[in-house]
Amino acid sequence: MKHQITKEDLVREIYGEANYLEKMAIQKAKHSNSQIKEDYNSLKKAQELLDAVNLQPPSFVIQNILNYSKSSEFETEAG
Repeated sequence: MKHQITKEDLVREIYGEANYLEKMAIQKAKHSNSQIKEDYNSLKKAQELLDAVNLQPPSFVIQNILNYSKSSEFETEAG
């Protein structure tokens, strides 16, 4: 029975989590199936866009958290 390539398989390949046999099957499928190739390219592009996202909060958010933490500390000590 042939394993059908899923989008989850493609994601594992993109993130380097597929084993050797899976990689070979995906490579073969990309060459013989235009839908799999299109899905792979879309997922690869999505990975590249996610990697480019800045996941650090703005400095004012960090400062607000620090300020809140300081004010909570005083309330605990005074109480």
